[in-house]
Amino acid sequence: MIVIYSTHNCYEYLISFKVDKMVLIKQFVSVIMLALVVSCSPSNSTQKDISQNTSIIPGKQVGAVTKKTTRADLVTMFGESKLTDDVILEDKGTLSVPVTKVNLGKENNFTVVWEEDTRKSLLYVTDFGSAWKTPEGIGVGTPLKELNQKLGDFKLTGLGWDYGGFINLETTKLPQYQGKLSLRLAADEKAAKNHPKQYKAILGDIEFSSTNPNWQPLDMKLAQMTVQFDE
Repeated sequence: MIVIYSTHNCYEYLISFKVDKMVLIKQFVSVIMLALVVSCSPSNSTQKDISQNTSIIPGKQVGAVTKKTTRADLVTMFGESKLTDDVILEDKGTLSVPVTKVNLGKENNFTVVWEEDTRKSLLYVTDFGSAWKTPEGIGVGTPLKELNQKLGDFKLTGLGWDYGGFINLETTKLPQYQGKLSLRLAADEKAAKNHPKQYKAILGDIEFSSTNPNWQPLDMKLAQMTVQFDE
């Protein structure tokens, strides 16, 4: 049997084949590009894992944040929606310093302080929520009694002035944290009214022992923690 092929039909077939092939190629490229975007973007689960890391190693890292972390890195770690840029005043209000607040919920929040407006050079990290802890279990909200157990008998500055309540870490069991970790205690907001005698006894620009009995009724707790990084 002789089969006669129509030139016209063959031409239409070839055109159809080429069109289908181009469509397949475009679809294939689209799939590859989508896969690349997904693989290069942080997944929600990855961001969640990073957000739940609330361990502090003084001088080294705050969760996943290190000395080399930039604002762009914070976006990758936590997402743009979790970040708020702001400015704080230091040196009695004479110096404006750029900051980025990382909003992960009251207990997990923290603030990154930058050296410059470019937010590419990290200065220190502060304003921690209570979930953040050092390897020794020290964090915002830790009471004075527990700090005495962890740090031993130590010295701290008197209250009532700009640098009141700061622990001198060189007088503790953790002198290696001096210059890497800053710990500041504060009395209960009603302490001065409810215990005026004891409160007045620990005022001023001098150091007091952490075992001074006048601290006890003031309900002293760790109110502020700041982490500096090794150069």
